[in-house]
Amino acid sequence: MSSSARARWSTPGRGVIATAVLIAGCYSGSRSQTETQPTKRETPGPASDATGPAEPTEPTDPKAADKRACVRDALVGAAPHVHGLIRSVCAEWIERDIPGVALAVAEPGVDPFHLELGVRCFSEAARVEPSTPFRFGSISKPVTAALALALVDEGRLSLTTTASAVVPGYESPSGRDPALAALLRHRSGLRDIAPEDLVELDGAWLPALGRSEVGRPGEYHYSNAGYSLIGAMVASAAARDYEALVAERVATPLGLSSFTAEAKRAEAAACGHLTHDEDRHPIPVREDLDFMPGDPRWMNPAGGVLGSAADLASFALAIGTERLPGSAAMLEPGAPLPPEQRSPTRADERYGYGLRSWALDADTRAYGHSGNNVAFAAELLFVPGRRAVVLLANCGAGLPASAAAAAQLLREPR
Repeated sequence: MSSSARARWSTPGRGVIATAVLIAGCYSGSRSQTETQPTKRETPGPASDATGPAEPTEPTDPKAADKRACVRDALVGAAPHVHGLIRSVCAEWIERDIPGVALAVAEPGVDPFHLELGVRCFSEAARVEPSTPFRFGSISKPVTAALALALVDEGRLSLTTTASAVVPGYESPSGRDPALAALLRHRSGLRDIAPEDLVELDGAWLPALGRSEVGRPGEYHYSNAGYSLIGAMVASAAARDYEALVAERVATPLGLSSFTAEAKRAEAAACGHLTHDEDRHPIPVREDLDFMPGDPRWMNPAGGVLGSAADLASFALAIGTERLPGSAAMLEPGAPLPPEQRSPTRADERYGYGLRSWALDADTRAYGHSGNNVAFAAELLFVPGRRAVVLLANCGAGLPASAAAAAQLLREPR
């Protein structure tokens, strides 16, 4: 097997400007990390000579050989139903020139399939391994929802508990005091914090949230700040910080050794890479939020969890089971998303408690979430009790075609 792919079935700057740079978010250059950028290949135009015009030439894919090699190696030992997804991941990894990718397909009762491509950090030799943690971005939100619903199950919180009832120092914008259920569904009316307010207040995010704009309660407004507020509610109700709760209530009981919300403790983690950085500077996760004013951990419940692809797939299959108490509520479909927020292929898409859902057929709903912080991209899709698919990339460019192939895989029988 070549060094470019590993696949097998296995046994179990501080300030507004800096914020804007991060939001600007792997460069489409050459596959090799040491060679120079290839020159652009032009398709030869028609030529003529004394005997008449030459036959037109077909354009060729200069990366075709690399794609074929990736597919050839990755298909070894893979079950037929994942072949299409493998082909898509190989093609997209090479075509979009993403430094590293991890794929996992988990099904109950069988060993998970996993595929690792490329390197953890551009310009470094260490390759992506099955245990390599990536930032999940907004797929942290289902983790936060699971923690909140576990506390509801224990009676420490209720779905009607308001933020001011449990979060010291919370000043609701425009008199809004959202309840947990509305926050989980992005229907509290809270909008995100303005970066300039966060900088002016030296990272004091709760006062900054008090200045934020608000929408109409009950309407869908995707809110990272709302999930940060859930994290504060959970931490207050449990008298433990969010990072400890992820470790004690999710990672340890489920055996997810790579799961953590403490980036500075993440072992051998992938680096992030901004999409439009032509030099593809690797951004270590231990340093990627150093530009933020104050303590950036307040963002962890909305986007700060890290882990491997296989561990995220295992987490997904635990949702709705007794292994994650209270999480059955996450499988309630929730309310329909506004038309402009739905995927073009999911007319009935909804958002419930930390998850999107859509109908695969008359009897089956699929669930999932995406994550992208411009330096990492992630996709989680699953059908409870059947199959979970996870795609992780250490570049904000993401893998849209592979995500579509993963959604199709959910339809395949076991």
